[in-house]
Amino acid sequence: MVIVRDWLRYTSTAREAERVVREGKIVVDGRPVREPRFPIGLMDVIEVPDTEEKYRVLPFYRRGLGLLEIEGTELGFKLGLIVRKHHVKGGALQFTLHDGRNVLIKAPTEKDRAISTHDVFKLELPSGKVMAHLPFSAEKYGLIFRGSRMGLHGPILSFEEVRRYPAKQLVTVHTPEGIISTVLGYVMVVGEDRPWLKLP
Repeated sequence: MVIVRDWLRYTSTAREAERVVREGKIVVDGRPVREPRFPIGLMDVIEVPDTEEKYRVLPFYRRGLGLLEIEGTELGFKLGLIVRKHHVKGGALQFTLHDGRNVLIKAPTEKDRAISTHDVFKLELPSGKVMAHLPFSAEKYGLIFRGSRMGLHGPILSFEEVRRYPAKQLVTVHTPEGIISTVLGYVMVVGEDRPWLKLP
C-alpha cells in the first residue's frame, strides 16, 4: 500500500492504494498480491502489468531502500542471501534466506553441504527454484545493503577476521566512493566479476 501511494504515487490516499492492491494489480516476485500490508523488502521484484512498469527493491546510497526500474529479462529471478543453514528430519538441508523463504534440499551432496551462510542463491520467479549458487569470497562482486554506506557496490578486495574483542569479520569493497571496509553482515555478493543484476 505504501509503495503504491508514496513510492509510485498511483494514488493520493491509503484507501485508493488499498483498492489497487486488492484488485491484484501489483505483482511481487511473479505473483499478484492482494494484501495491502504485504511486506516488501530487499531484492523483491515488483511488476505493474497495467503500466508495464518493472522494478526491483534495492539500496540507494544515502537514500535507503528504493525502486530501481529494470528490464523484462530481470523479472524472472531474484537473489536470496542465506542467513541460516541447518539439518532437518530425514537428513535434508534447509537454507533460510533474508526474505524469510526456505530452500530445502532433500538429498544433499557434498557440494550442497559446502554451501554456507552469507552465500547467495539465484532463484527463479515465481517458483523459487534455485538456478545458481554464488559463494561469498574475495574477488566476487559485493553490494553493501546495510549501514551508513548502504547502496555502494563493487569488487570485494578482501575478507578477514579482525582478532579483537569482540572479534569482527571485515569485508573490503572497492566502490565508486573509494575503498570501504565494513562488517560481513552488511555485504552480500551479487555477482562474480560483474553483478548479475542491474544496480543503482
